[in-house]
Amino acid sequence: MVFNSFIYLVFLAIVLAIYWSLQRVRQGYRWQNRFLLLASYFFYGWWDWLFLSLILLSTGIDYATARWIETAQSEARRRILISISVISNLSILGIFKYFNFFADSLVQAARVFDAGAFSDAHSATLLSVVLPVGISFYTFQTMAYTIDVFRRRIPAERDFLDFALFVTFFPQLVAGPIERAEDLLPQLKRPRSIAWQDIEAGAWFLLLGFFLKTYIADSLSPLVDRVFLPGRGIYLADPTYAAGFNGAQVLVACVAFMFQIYGDFAGYSIIALGSARLLGVRLTMNFETPQYSLNPAELWRRWHATLNRWISDYVYVPLGGSRHGNWKKWRNLFLAFFLSGLWHGASWSFVLWGAYLGLWTVLYDAFRERLPRLPAGAPAFLRGGSVVMRMAGVTLLFSLSAVFFRAYDFGHTIALFRSLLTTNWDWTHAINNVKPAGVYALEVLQKVGLLLVLDAMWRRSGDPLWIFQRNPWFRGAAYCSLYSLIVIYGVFGKDVIYFAF
Repeated sequence: MVFNSFIYLVFLAIVLAIYWSLQRVRQGYRWQNRFLLLASYFFYGWWDWLFLSLILLSTGIDYATARWIETAQSEARRRILISISVISNLSILGIFKYFNFFADSLVQAARVFDAGAFSDAHSATLLSVVLPVGISFYTFQTMAYTIDVFRRRIPAERDFLDFALFVTFFPQLVAGPIERAEDLLPQLKRPRSIAWQDIEAGAWFLLLGFFLKTYIADSLSPLVDRVFLPGRGIYLADPTYAAGFNGAQVLVACVAFMFQIYGDFAGYSIIALGSARLLGVRLTMNFETPQYSLNPAELWRRWHATLNRWISDYVYVPLGGSRHGNWKKWRNLFLAFFLSGLWHGASWSFVLWGAYLGLWTVLYDAFRERLPRLPAGAPAFLRGGSVVMRMAGVTLLFSLSAVFFRAYDFGHTIALFRSLLTTNWDWTHAINNVKPAGVYALEVLQKVGLLLVLDAMWRRSGDPLWIFQRNPWFRGAAYCSLYSLIVIYGVFGKDVIYFAF
């Protein structure tokens, strides 16, 4: 079941009706929790009931090991128990997420010596494992819980059903945000109420999330596919066609893809916030106007913030963080982004994607004090122009990572970069049956123009609920505009790109 579908709206309405009716019974929040747990299992089981066994396995392992860690008498025993938890979770994640990658690498290596190796259908079946939806998100969430118990930041949860709800809470189960136990569990363990302001906020988040997902992301998808191609099979059928675009077309496609994945992932995360808010629960904001970041460090606070916080706390800091001089800090930064690339996907393209972002961040940290600055007292128009140029530069450099992220394989990545680096940048002529890059760019801008305005208002106010600071006429016009775009032009039912992670 995907958020951007009619069936989800029906599901959410039924859940809300039953959930709030249970508030009236004695110890209503406990009955609400039990009902939410069943609803969450139903929500996840909509894809495949068999995968519920994996969630139950992760839940059981981390619930038990956290309890044992808390009561363990020796430090050695505590370390053994946390190792069991981490290794178990990473093993489950590795089997389902990385088996195909290593199996494919094995096949390619074998075919160097025997071109017919693993050519029959039976062999292909044995070398393929289906990736359960959202496995990376809930695995990281449960791992963070046991690590925090080991660090004595939080106590181990005693109620198994409450802990199971923390793992499977349906608004953020399949695509985040990756919540911390210290933030989410206390909310689940106390009575909840809902005020009119929560209903307004929840409805705004749902409207904004649907706009981002169905209008921005899924309307941009055909534009992105013009250059990146709509399927792996199309690319493999004629790789030379994929290499025939000019640099301007590839650059526009990269920017379009950046906005597509922003709309796709941020939209889904914001729908999660809205759904949770209507249940009396507040989740962490995962995206905050990332295209208006002034530097890569700010970008990572605004893009997939909960994953970046997770990597910082459980990878970067344990490696030493910035405590041992610049060279080790840069090494740790690079390794953190490298591992982030592996988290995103099991392919060499994602490894290179993480390495690119890591190198960019390290170079910025190393040279930021040497970057040119405007003198004190510079005119306002120069300061404003500098800010715009910095934002545009960060967005463009981040958009170029799409070549790694969106390409179908390493060869496709090389072909696209060759187009960026070696071909002429013609903005006025159609190439490869794709419109001129100038026209192409205007089509993308037409799709994202309203988003840029809305996000500019969000960034200026610093509040995702900035809309309620405006007068009723402005709010009414905004609501009608977003609703009309969703209903008339929105694409419903498409999966989220991050379901693949």
